[in-house]
Amino acid sequence: MWVILIINVIIASIAIIAGFNNRAEAFSLFNAGVVFVAFGIVLLLGAIPVYRNFDTSSVLMFVAGILIVLGIIMLIVSVIARSTRKINLQDLAIALMVAAVCVVYFIHNASLNFANLLVPELALIVGLILLVYPKQK
Repeated sequence: MWVILIINVIIASIAIIAGFNNRAEAFSLFNAGVVFVAFGIVLLLGAIPVYRNFDTSSVLMFVAGILIVLGIIMLIVSVIARSTRKINLQDLAIALMVAAVCVVYFIHNASLNFANLLVPELALIVGLILLVYPKQK
């Protein structure tokens, strides 16, 4: 499991460095809300394979709950404030890859099987795919 964690960290680090290169844009509450909700959903889904381990699943679910609630609050405030509603796919991709690394780190004591690695590896693959697409949708 440590090998998979190290590989995921290397892939996410390279993508983050490439993604944050030459960035100069204003903060968007809508974009931040979407990123928080996506990060929380990945953490929440990552807690499913380890639900029997109370320590790991409770930390993942607690952090996921906080991120999802904060993301929903940010989305509501951005709708009320009528701010721009552009989603930066690059930010979303980086959040998915970092969430994948976090999930693999938290479940590193679990057995190495397909069910435990499904959510983090899918998040990493989707994050890599989103980095290829245009910057904003």
